[in-house]
Amino acid sequence: MEGHALAEELIIDDSDSLALPKPGAHQLRILAPQLLELTLITTKNPDPAPVGEWNFVSTNGVLKLPAPSEFIVTSGATKIPVQQVGFKRRVLYAPLRQRDLRIGNEIYLVLGSAIASNTTVEVKNPSRRLWPANVHFAAKMDPLRYSPVLHVNQLGYVPASPKRAMAGYYLGTLDEMKISVAPAFAIVQLNDNKPVYSGTMKLRPDKGFPFQCYNQVWEAEFSDLREPGEYRLLVPELGTSYPFWIGEGVAAALTRTYALGLYHQRCGTNNVLPFTRWTHGPCHIAPAAVPLPESQFPDAWRIIAGKTVDATNEPRHIAPALKDAAFCLYPFNRYGEIDVSGGHHDAGDYSKYTINSALLIHHLVFALDTFPGIVELDNLGLPESGDGKSDILQEAKWEADFLAKLQDDDGGFYFLVYPRDREYESELLPDAGDRQIVWPKTTAATAASVAALAQCASSPHFRKQFPEAAAAYLEKAKKGWKFLEAALAKYGNDGAYQKLTHYGAEFQHDDELAWAACEMFIATRDQALHTRLRHMFDPGDAHTRKWGWVRLYEDYGCAIRSYAFAARAGKLAKSDLDLAFLTKCENEIIAAGEDQLKRAQNCAYGTSFPTETKRVRSAGWYFACDPAFDLAVASQLDYPVNNDPRPRFVDAIWSNFNFQLGCNPVNVSHLTGVGSRRQHEIVRFLDVEGRKELHAASTIRTYP
Repeated sequence: MEGHALAEELIIDDSDSLALPKPGAHQLRILAPQLLELTLITTKNPDPAPVGEWNFVSTNGVLKLPAPSEFIVTSGATKIPVQQVGFKRRVLYAPLRQRDLRIGNEIYLVLGSAIASNTTVEVKNPSRRLWPANVHFAAKMDPLRYSPVLHVNQLGYVPASPKRAMAGYYLGTLDEMKISVAPAFAIVQLNDNKPVYSGTMKLRPDKGFPFQCYNQVWEAEFSDLREPGEYRLLVPELGTSYPFWIGEGVAAALTRTYALGLYHQRCGTNNVLPFTRWTHGPCHIAPAAVPLPESQFPDAWRIIAGKTVDATNEPRHIAPALKDAAFCLYPFNRYGEIDVSGGHHDAGDYSKYTINSALLIHHLVFALDTFPGIVELDNLGLPESGDGKSDILQEAKWEADFLAKLQDDDGGFYFLVYPRDREYESELLPDAGDRQIVWPKTTAATAASVAALAQCASSPHFRKQFPEAAAAYLEKAKKGWKFLEAALAKYGNDGAYQKLTHYGAEFQHDDELAWAACEMFIATRDQALHTRLRHMFDPGDAHTRKWGWVRLYEDYGCAIRSYAFAARAGKLAKSDLDLAFLTKCENEIIAAGEDQLKRAQNCAYGTSFPTETKRVRSAGWYFACDPAFDLAVASQLDYPVNNDPRPRFVDAIWSNFNFQLGCNPVNVSHLTGVGSRRQHEIVRFLDVEGRKELHAASTIRTYP
């Protein structure tokens, strides 16, 4: 390293929180008066290394850290001894399509004495083994410096909502940062740093992991602060947080961001200004083909066969594996091309999954029928905003209109819309997408479609704003139900189900059929369907839960919610319902809310991360908005005044959103476009030989 020189010294700037540091970028942070963090961004096998690699793991896996003597720490003319060295390393950025690996490396120095306030500290490496002389690690002990130790909701807090922020930090080989005394905190105005609220933080250790972690997390509670404005959290000696707002506009900004997320995934139209800066032309407007004859679609059937190869691993799957057209229990009735424009394509591969479409419709329509004020939202920044109709309802209709197009002449619904000749379109903008096909019909896809369209048809708000569409949806739902009855009569319950992919396969088609029966009963008031529904599943039985413990999972959850709220939404009279069955549905919803509440309370950062998942040390797909929805649904039920859990449910809803909006261990907002520090990249557009291309990229994960 002695003779190496940088063309330009790259200093990481905390004031530019959206910048993605390049390899060679470095920084010194003062985490506490006796704790320093030296950061260096590296990549794998650089040639030449711009500063160094800081890879202290030998080929046999042994970690060998630099000795304390490798560092000289000075504050002014005072030399401060280094007592201990720690290290942390993780991937900072790793795009899928274009190799650009960036690794975040942190060296931690525990000092023998404290750095005085407002003094500058510098760290040198006399041996030059870690960095050359022309690379500088220096920082000022500014009481108002930004601190990665402090975590806030980077969007902000509604005045009347609970308000919490956290302090805690992982130091790699040194474990968690120790804060031995309950720290005082203050909320200060951003413009003049004037304190407006103060208090003392309380320890909030995590519970449920089979190892020690997140046990040094401290919580600042400032719910009594309701004055609108822009603020920061200040903890003496630790510094300040990213800024945040308090104001009524916070809820509107959150809702609008989610709505624009759906707008960006609209299919069959364009994304244009002023609704978004990320524009593209109309996408996937060409008709999709029915993949027959097979000889003209060899890749399509090869992909389908590959997805169904594990079907018979499930003992109940007694139908033939769907490996080619001859094995379809429900042959195509239509040939040629089909209009499948509309709907919302998948965020990653632009395909459109029928069962997922149905679930989206359920959540949107249920919300506007159940949650106060939702149907009045007509100002979410969408093309339809301001037309006097609910934006949420119109987004649901956009999906339902697409779903209605997927019905074959016999009443069955196609499983999905997919690229013709390959699995994914991940390197293209959607308006330059592949030719598409529809996949074969299944009872699961049909039942989910029947349920979603019948739910729209029974919605008082949907019928009022779109009466013709509601009536047409009901007719399609009835036709689809006849298809299902014929399939079950011919093949039996298990024999009628053919698995295609994992979508909708958790309970075979049992949950989709239960949801379809529920929505058809609510829409038609057919008591025969009511009787059939009550014999199809027990709302309180563990067999309706994924892994026996995830309540309200997929279509069983849809059925339970719809039945429980049918009378409350004005779809039926309470006397039309079975009281015992209704009680079981309500109890399962309450239990789901209690589960999510307990998980939030057991999490140091307040999100409902399952204890059951902690035990197996895995996260999988986890989104904090999912448990928030369960909590919101449970909060709509009536409870005795002396045992009303709704305030606690509301508290947990906000703690989940706080986590999603940046109050998490890595200070990254998980909602696209919101927060001081966001995902560096969701998708990436490149100009390759004059052709725009889109690249998905991985981001920092929350649980290190």
